[in-house]
Amino acid sequence: MSSSPDLAGPPDLPGRPVSALDGVVVLDLSTSAAGQYAGRLLAMNGADVVLVEPPGGTPTRYRGPSAGGDSFLFRHLNQGKRSIVLDVASPSDRERLRELMGRADVVLRDQGSMAPEGAGELLIDCVVGDAPEGGAYNGWRFSEMIHQALAGAMKTTGAFDREPIYGLGERASYANGTTAYISVVSALYERRRSGSGQRVDATVFESLAAMGQNIVSQYSYNGTGATRQRYPGFLALLRCADAWIVIFVIRNWPTVCRVLDCEHLLDDERYRTSGDRLRHWEEIVAVLQERAATRRADEVVEGCQRGRVSAEKVTSLRDLLESEQWRVRRVMSRVSGPDGEEAAVRSLFTIGGAVCEVRSPSPRLPEPSARHERRPA
Repeated sequence: MSSSPDLAGPPDLPGRPVSALDGVVVLDLSTSAAGQYAGRLLAMNGADVVLVEPPGGTPTRYRGPSAGGDSFLFRHLNQGKRSIVLDVASPSDRERLRELMGRADVVLRDQGSMAPEGAGELLIDCVVGDAPEGGAYNGWRFSEMIHQALAGAMKTTGAFDREPIYGLGERASYANGTTAYISVVSALYERRRSGSGQRVDATVFESLAAMGQNIVSQYSYNGTGATRQRYPGFLALLRCADAWIVIFVIRNWPTVCRVLDCEHLLDDERYRTSGDRLRHWEEIVAVLQERAATRRADEVVEGCQRGRVSAEKVTSLRDLLESEQWRVRRVMSRVSGPDGEEAAVRSLFTIGGAVCEVRSPSPRLPEPSARHERRPA
């Protein structure tokens, strides 16, 4: 599509790294974490994403903790984007938005917002919301906790004799932002065949339902629901000397016994078969816990995984930041721009031969007098 001062992407320089969505222009009118996360993913893959903000800034600038200035949430959601400020109450700004819309490939907007005016036939109109319009939950006021509860996740998380555990953060929104991103990329790909744009809808409710694994299929199959009762299988949560670990011993039972110095269990007739071990699983876990208490979590996990036993360490975010895996994969980086430097989640996945990472910090809120000026990419 043709460009404008606000939508002109980075110059096509010789030797410039190639990205999968080079040349795609996105207007991000969304105000939710889900919508703006979808925009971040598009920016990571080379799209020129312009965040359109009202006077005073988009609401995510003020959501959650900050260290002076914009919130950490806003910075994460909007790295790699540019920003312009438009006041929809102003006739001139509405006309400006209409003009920009006619030059965009993709628009991200909130459910219930006005349909794009001035959009071309090739526009991918992505509408991001909490629940399907006109459905049973239309009009509800949602939160992260409500989304997790409706999805069934809270019913299965936590000890059976305690309250359910609520996963903090913006997990539901990130899931929906990923859904929106996939929908947009699919629509762009389809546009190459049909030559037409389309509207795509992405809701948190549907995204979490699709991620429910066997929760939905179990109910569909036999009418029962998952609970927080003890898992009826070979699952053990063990406290090592420095951290908790989770092991799932559905196979390779001898490996676990060797790693935790419990070879004597292999000769115990009570635990000869899988059925025997399942019937006596609680007493087996007690022995495993006794041996694990003096061992380092990384050592036990490494030994189990080497023997093809599912084992994971329950780790903190600080431990992840300092882990060898994150260092080798370069999960975190720092991005610099005219307004300063920020820590960034560098990339979530890779595409062979293409750059898939953010390259600039989140945009500062433009001054009203400069709100139509092009922000640095």
